[in-house]
Amino acid sequence: MVSVNIGQKQSLQTRQELKFLIKIEQANVLEMSEEEFQRLVIDIKNSPLFQRLHEKERIIKYKPLPNSDLSRSFYEVKEEVVASPASFDVESLVADKTELVHEIKGLGLEKFKKYFLYPEAGMTEEEIAQQCQLGISQVRKINSLIDEFSIATEFYNPSVVPGKGIHYSKIASLEESPEGFIIAYFSPVQARGKFAVDYEKFEDLLRAGIFTKAETKEIRQLFRKLELINARKDSLHLILQGIGEKQALFLQSGDPKALLPFAQKELAAKISLAASSVSRAISGKSIDTPWGEKPLKEFFPRPKRFRKELIKYILEREEEPISDQTIKVRLEKDFGVSLSRRAIASLRKELRIPSSRLRKKGLAKVL
Repeated sequence: MVSVNIGQKQSLQTRQELKFLIKIEQANVLEMSEEEFQRLVIDIKNSPLFQRLHEKERIIKYKPLPNSDLSRSFYEVKEEVVASPASFDVESLVADKTELVHEIKGLGLEKFKKYFLYPEAGMTEEEIAQQCQLGISQVRKINSLIDEFSIATEFYNPSVVPGKGIHYSKIASLEESPEGFIIAYFSPVQARGKFAVDYEKFEDLLRAGIFTKAETKEIRQLFRKLELINARKDSLHLILQGIGEKQALFLQSGDPKALLPFAQKELAAKISLAASSVSRAISGKSIDTPWGEKPLKEFFPRPKRFRKELIKYILEREEEPISDQTIKVRLEKDFGVSLSRRAIASLRKELRIPSSRLRKKGLAKVL
C-alpha cells in the first residue's frame, strides 16, 4: 500500500488547481473577440518591459507561423471602406494611410517584412530607420499603422456573411500558391506569428543579477501572457491548416458537394486540442476563399448533411427519374459513399423529393 503524506497531498492539490486555472485562462483568451485580442497583444508589445527584453536583452523574438503571410489587402488601403460610424472615426482612420502605404511599397516587401513585420531582436528604431533610409518619425508612423490595422481589421476587411444574430470576424484569406494554400492573415499581429522566448538566456541573465526580484516577477508574468497568446495563435493556425488539408477539393473547385464530412472532434484529435477549444476558436470567425467568404463552422459539415447534399446533387442532374437503387450505385461509384436503400429513401424524403415512381408520373403529366 502506497502512503501519501499531507505535504504530498497539498502539492498534488496545488498542481491540479494550477492546471485548472491554466485551462480557464486559455479558454478566456480563446473566447476573446478579435479586437480585444489584438489590443492585448499590442499593449504587451508596446510595453517598456517587452521592448527591453526584445531590443536590449534580446530574449524575445518573433517566430512566423508556417505557410502563412500577411494578406495583400494590407498594401491596398482604400479611401472608401465600409464601417459603422458608431464604431470608428472614419476620417482619422483613412487620413494619411495612402501615403504611408506608398512608403511601405517603396521599401519593398522584403525590407518591410524584415524590419517591420518580423523585426530582429535587438534592432532599435534608429537602426531600422538607417537600414530603410527613413526618418525615425516615419518608422514610428509605419509601426503605428501596423498596430492600428491589426485592431481595426474588421474596419478594413468587414465580413459580408449574414449574421442571423452572430457577428462574424473575417480573419484571413486562403490563397493558392505553388506549394498549396497559404493562410494570409488580415491582421499584422496574427501574421507576425508567435513570440519565441529564450528561457535559457533569461536564466543566465537572472543568475548574473541583471534583474531585480520585482522585475523577475513581472517578467515571469509577461512570459505567462505570451504563452497564452501563443496558444491562441497556434490553435487558430492549426485549425486553418487542418481545414485547408481536409477541404482541399472544395477550395480548389468551389463545389459545395466537395465539402467532406468533418467533425470538430476529428480535427481536435489530429492537432492535440480539446474539442471545446476548437469550438471556441472558430466561433464567430470566417475566412475568404477563392469562392467567397465562409464561416469556419461551415467547413465542418455533419455526415448526414453531406449525404443529403450528394443525393440532391445526383437528383438535380437526372435526365429521367432514377430509383433509390440507382442512387445507391452512383453514390458508391462516384463518391465512395455506401448507404442502404432505406437510408437513401429517408434522406430523399427529408429533401422533400418524391419517389422515382411519383416523379415519373409528374413528368408524364407535363408531357
